[in-house]
Amino acid sequence: PWNFPHQINLAKLGPALAAGCTVVLKAAPDTPWCATAVGQLVAERTDIPAGVVNVLASSDHQLGALLSTDPRVDLVSFTGSTATGRRVMASAAETLKRVFLELGGKSAFIALDDEKLAEACGFAAFSGIVHAGQGCALTTRVLLPRSRYDEGVDLLAATLSSLGAGDPTDPGTVCGPVISARQRDRVEGFLTRAKDAGATFATGGRRADRDKGFFLEPTLVVGVDNDAEIAREEVFGPVLVALPYDDDADAVRIANDSPYGLSGAVYGADLQ
Repeated sequence: PWNFPHQINLAKLGPALAAGCTVVLKAAPDTPWCATAVGQLVAERTDIPAGVVNVLASSDHQLGALLSTDPRVDLVSFTGSTATGRRVMASAAETLKRVFLELGGKSAFIALDDEKLAEACGFAAFSGIVHAGQGCALTTRVLLPRSRYDEGVDLLAATLSSLGAGDPTDPGTVCGPVISARQRDRVEGFLTRAKDAGATFATGGRRADRDKGFFLEPTLVVGVDNDAEIAREEVFGPVLVALPYDDDADAVRIANDSPYGLSGAVYGADLQ
């Protein structure tokens, strides 16, 4: 996938090569140079024989479909959207391939009702919009105790607005741009539909005021429940949803009420 391509390219290659397999590494169309750079290093700086590591860089999404159907491929390791993962699994079934899937996420961050609520909200805001929210394991549903919901929303909004959307070449930037105009438009579509359905934005909700680039303000969506599209679907942008809960059991129920898994967090003063 395009969001952390260096890390995931190497995470795919390492185990396969260590097990003695040959590999076809298909780059995401948005980040081809990360994969071709690895291929160049393999070709020029290692003694790995020709044909063991093969790199494909193309904007043609059908290449991935070909790899999942070709009988010469024994295993497909895919990281990306759940919708594409379903298609990979279905295609691979025809030739009984082994399949490894790491798919989407809409993970919950439970902020407990104790003296660490402010700390929890600051951490939730920071960690949720790292890399402009383009991470499948990020905790983008923030669960707040209902009795302190307004307080928690204010804390989250303050941190998000202070972080802003900054230059990705600045080491101090937490939230940079989304990867493309297409991705920016997709995120804006989620926000527009959420607003049309009655949601409000405690902060953000707009394009960032920058001369160029695909920047969105870090956004906190409030006034929705866990059944709303914005709370159920993976947005893959700098967007958090604040949801109220009644007690610990209710928080766990809301966190588990999702078609996704992947990650989760609990933050509070009482470790037990």
